[in-house]
Amino acid sequence: MSVLSALQYYFFYPSFFLTVIFPGLIYTLIFLLVTIWFERKAAAIVQLRYGPYYASKRIGGLLQLFADAIKFVFSEIIVPNGVNQTLYALSPVLVLIFAFLPMSLIPISTIPPQGSILSVYHSIFYDSQIHQGVLVPYLIEYNLIGIIALESLYPILVIFLAWNTNNRFAVVGSIREAYLSVSYDVLIIISTLALALEYHTLDVAKIVTSGIPGFIANPIAAFVFLVAMLIGSSRFPFEIVEAETELVIGPYTEYSGFLFVLTMAGPYIANLVYAILFVDLFLGGWLPFTGFAGAVFTVFKAAIIVFFAVFLRAVYGRYRIDQALRGSWKYFFPLALASLILGVVVGYLWIR
Repeated sequence: MSVLSALQYYFFYPSFFLTVIFPGLIYTLIFLLVTIWFERKAAAIVQLRYGPYYASKRIGGLLQLFADAIKFVFSEIIVPNGVNQTLYALSPVLVLIFAFLPMSLIPISTIPPQGSILSVYHSIFYDSQIHQGVLVPYLIEYNLIGIIALESLYPILVIFLAWNTNNRFAVVGSIREAYLSVSYDVLIIISTLALALEYHTLDVAKIVTSGIPGFIANPIAAFVFLVAMLIGSSRFPFEIVEAETELVIGPYTEYSGFLFVLTMAGPYIANLVYAILFVDLFLGGWLPFTGFAGAVFTVFKAAIIVFFAVFLRAVYGRYRIDQALRGSWKYFFPLALASLILGVVVGYLWIR
């Protein structure tokens, strides 16, 4: 193997390429900037809030976004008195890592056995349940359980982050996160369990390749998962943890400079991860494409879901914590149980 062939082999190796390049850290960073820009522009147009209208007006104020990013990155990091400085600095990094970590188990396409630059990895990432290679950073047989388990760790890190700041308002914000996390975790687990019972598998790739999107097989589970995704990633009208009117910005109150950038990026990355999983489970994933084309198609649909989620800021006000919890347990929890019953019934008839 020549040096060029070796570089190509390791560069496109799914565990590296998907984690670092696309839809990995580099793509996520660029997409994060575009999402924030879209969120600002959508809110400005709908609510007639033009803001710094003359900052790079011809390109839609895009330079203002880069200016804000540079300002935050090079701002002074102020460490409060009486905190463990190591844990204080480490907490935002852990929040970002655990927000991104479920991405390592989510398949975004299949690997054709031949005719693609990815075909050399077909046997390495071979999924015996669908008899195809799967484009995923880390292949495990029951990846749906692993994805949900990793996603459930993110709220714990937010609570840990707030506790390390030794700030009462931050702790109150983290308690809100704890209340919400219990409610939306239950909704996500039940809706994904309903789909697993319906398709008779815990393999996301097998659900995608069944040929029937989840929103057709179980529309109730799709709706419940979408709402739980909005709650879990703090999108309006469920942006309750960062309630600046009464809690400043909740768990992130004491962070500044680059550490604040990391804390702000966490919910957006969690939203992207949830959106990719939603696309796989309910929107047909990468079908009818395979390889890179399938990966691009999956991420494209996820981007539309994320843009829809951030657009809600422009048209909805924020719920109170009691309204959100009452809605989760009084309305969406029975819907989740209904989706579970539907999944059991359809799954039983399907297997027969």
